[in-house]
Amino acid sequence: MGFWMKLVLTLAAIILVSILAGYLWSSIFNAEIPGFLGGLLGGIVAIPVWEFLRKFDAPGGGSAAR
Repeated sequence: MGFWMKLVLTLAAIILVSILAGYLWSSIFNAEIPGFLGGLLGGIVAIPVWEFLRKFDAPGGGSAAR
C-alpha cells in the first residue's frame, strides 16, 4: 500500500472519530465538543491506524522495523 493511500485512510479515520466523538458528546452533555478534545481524540486514533496500515507494506506480511 502506498504512502498516499495510508495517509488518506488515516485522515479518514481521524475525521470519522472526531465526528463520532462530537455526536456522542452532544448526546451526553447537550453541548458542542471543545475543538481541542476532538482533535486530541483524532490524533490518538491516528497512531494505531497508521501502524496497522504499515503492516501491509512489509515484505512477507510481517511488521518491518523502519
